[in-house]
Amino acid sequence: MPANLPPDRVTVDLIERTLYSRDLAPVPAMMVRPFFQTLPEAVVRPADAGQVAEVVRQATRAHVPITPRAAATTSFYDAVPVRGGLVLDLNDLRGGIELDAPRQTVRVLPATTWYELDEALQRTGFAVKSYPSSALSATVGGWISTQGHGIGSLKYGAMADQLVALQVVLPGGETRAVDRQTDPPLEWFVAAEGTLGVITAVELEVRPRPEVESLHMLSFNDPLSLGSALLHLSRSEARPFTMLFADPGYFRLLARSGFPPPLDLVDDQLVLLACFQGEPGDVRRGRDELVGLRGRELPTEAAVEEWGHRLYHLRVKRGGPSLLAAEQWLPLAGLAGYLSAVGRLGRSACTPIGSYGVVVSPDWALVMSLYPADERRPMEYLAGIGFTKRLHDLGSRHGGRPYGVGLWNSAYLSRLFSRQQLTELRRRKARLDPSGVMNPGKLYRAPFPLWPATFRPGAWVLAAIHVALGRRKR
Repeated sequence: MPANLPPDRVTVDLIERTLYSRDLAPVPAMMVRPFFQTLPEAVVRPADAGQVAEVVRQATRAHVPITPRAAATTSFYDAVPVRGGLVLDLNDLRGGIELDAPRQTVRVLPATTWYELDEALQRTGFAVKSYPSSALSATVGGWISTQGHGIGSLKYGAMADQLVALQVVLPGGETRAVDRQTDPPLEWFVAAEGTLGVITAVELEVRPRPEVESLHMLSFNDPLSLGSALLHLSRSEARPFTMLFADPGYFRLLARSGFPPPLDLVDDQLVLLACFQGEPGDVRRGRDELVGLRGRELPTEAAVEEWGHRLYHLRVKRGGPSLLAAEQWLPLAGLAGYLSAVGRLGRSACTPIGSYGVVVSPDWALVMSLYPADERRPMEYLAGIGFTKRLHDLGSRHGGRPYGVGLWNSAYLSRLFSRQQLTELRRRKARLDPSGVMNPGKLYRAPFPLWPATFRPGAWVLAAIHVALGRRKR
């Protein structure tokens, strides 16, 4: 166990350690225990960057695996150990918000949530440029360590574009300030999922608090009309701050969970919520772009209410007991085809599927397709894992790929990266972490049973079982 730390900073209590052996995904034990060691040997909660460096230094010397963790708001096991070792709980590295108003940058500790950061900035006349839909709990460092695309990315770009500098503890325990000119550069640590080091401070760009905000919700009769509207608006000169969208299946899942559909929404229609922010002239030009779209604008009250729910998309889980999902990058040009295919799959498999998403660039959207599951029935839940692959396969046919890697999406490495990209990522890992102690078992190689040779046929069988069960319950 790490030496030179106060006793209250280390725990080996079984109950506490068990709490760190999962994330948002309620995966049945039969799917995990035979293959992965998710129970850490100890949990360490450092108070500052110095203690982080000391823990990492000692663990590296002893060849003990280290899994960095804060809010653990993903469902890919990014922040869950798969080879035991230490969990490094970073939640006390929080706050420390230092605004540089003339440069329009802020320095912040990594376990600060995006909601906390934006609230603090708003009080000083500034705002973050983008944030995840899980901003209430997602941390600054965690989002940087994953993909960093979400609300606001359409106008201001990915999180990687907004970063100025990072403070990182490397696997040997050395604390290093990195930016775009250093070796290694900060880009290496974006979406590295804690496999190259531990982020202990962040400096990023911010923006003046927008003067005006205008919200508009439109409904569409078919996916093609929605897709055309998204393409038009995303490529317009007066680009929205963000655009959110959802299909009828998503609103049916919401109704199943006790949430009524938006005001005046007709059954089987798709919805687009556009938010324009900035100076009055920019917002006015953005509103003008809505004219001529093949959609019907819903009442302003509906748009305002739905905007208030933008951080609560997973409220559909209240319909319970759980959900399974496929989250994917999809080209806007292929979005209509994907949404139509998902609708057909749901009908043929007798499975209610709902999709919602956010446009993150002029060409791409992030789309999450969800369907009900029950982890209390392990075999049915396992069959659902195969059905999730069916959704990923539909995304691939329409130009998409999974969003995020962690453990579970390592089965799709050939879709996520080219051979050259994967070789480069492995080179970085070998250079910075030659002992392989930093969050091992993630990102770079698929472990058994996620090898393509075993995963693909296994998932096909499980998907067939899921469909058969769904039709039998009909």
